[in-house]
Amino acid sequence: MIYRVIAFAKGDKVAHLGTTLLDPEQYPAAELVALYGERWEIELAFDEIKNDLGPGGPIRSRTPEGVRQELWAYLAVHHAIRKFAHTAALARPAVDADRVSYLKCVRVVRRSIPSQLGATTAKLTRSFAEAGREARSRLLPTRRNRDCPRAIKKPNRWPVLRTRVRRDTVQPGRWAHNPTSKAKSSRRAGRPALKETQAVSPP
Repeated sequence: MIYRVIAFAKGDKVAHLGTTLLDPEQYPAAELVALYGERWEIELAFDEIKNDLGPGGPIRSRTPEGVRQELWAYLAVHHAIRKFAHTAALARPAVDADRVSYLKCVRVVRRSIPSQLGATTAKLTRSFAEAGREARSRLLPTRRNRDCPRAIKKPNRWPVLRTRVRRDTVQPGRWAHNPTSKAKSSRRAGRPALKETQAVSPP
């Protein structure tokens, strides 16, 4: 396979981008580097389909044909809503469609569809324009360029304690108990054993 390597500055380091788009005139290096961060959009699209649009759980269909039909339905509706967000962003100059909230578009579409049944073409046009203005009323901030090095991710061997309690304090009304077996092993090792004590609440 023949591929093209583009070197570019990333902070104080030099990064390299490999691509099979070989023609430098048709695919300038600066444009490819700028578009490299867009690869993360597919991950956001999966999240939108699964959590914002879909049921957030397993697919309800129990047959292979039903599963395919349900998946194609989600993909078709997702494409239609993203097309609506793109059209809404075009109404304002220099606005990226990524800044139009997908979840907000889903809510606008769900609320608008029942009232458009049997509407005329003129009413549909006005309603579409009003829905677009509502969708772009509050734009999301510009997304940062994401960076995730390719590496094998392994779970932490030692779990991190989310709640830490000071060992030198005893909670009121509770016993600080050390089992007998542990006490005997502590004596054999020459370490002082803890005695069973009860905390007294302050008056």
